[in-house]
Amino acid sequence: MNFIKAKPIDVIEFLEYGYVADIANPTNTYHFGEYPCAFNRDMVTMPLKDCMSPAFGSLKVGKRPMIIEDVEFHSCSPEVMMPLDDDMVIHVGPANADILELDKIAAFIIPKGTLVVLKAGTWHGAPYPVNNDGTVLICLPERTYFNDTKKYILTDEQKIQIEL
Repeated sequence: MNFIKAKPIDVIEFLEYGYVADIANPTNTYHFGEYPCAFNRDMVTMPLKDCMSPAFGSLKVGKRPMIIEDVEFHSCSPEVMMPLDDDMVIHVGPANADILELDKIAAFIIPKGTLVVLKAGTWHGAPYPVNNDGTVLICLPERTYFNDTKKYILTDEQKIQIEL
């Protein structure tokens, strides 16, 4: 088994994989209006290649060992993830030509309420809750899970343990 260390998310460092916005704790950069109603606009975009409707869903994830057992990517579709009720660790790898490069997998700690947009082709998998079972808001172009997902199950030798 291989090991990687999860690090706090950083907007610049994450650019290779996608985009980040702290939706729950926005800065004044984005808002219109004042408390008690401040609208925080256009904090991050989800580039879509065609007119497929974005579809929102939830992913329920249980607290479990942080061992990467599978990876997937979507060739034509970005994916949005936002932990709602616990910080999460995600693992990502740079987009490529469908070549499993496990030595390029990185792990990031995503605070709850922080939205991440994975670029099309970015390798990833289900997030790991840091403290308790949790829920992740997911947004993908409609039916991506059926028509644009390539998934690999890792062998025991390929599995990667994430350390905090």
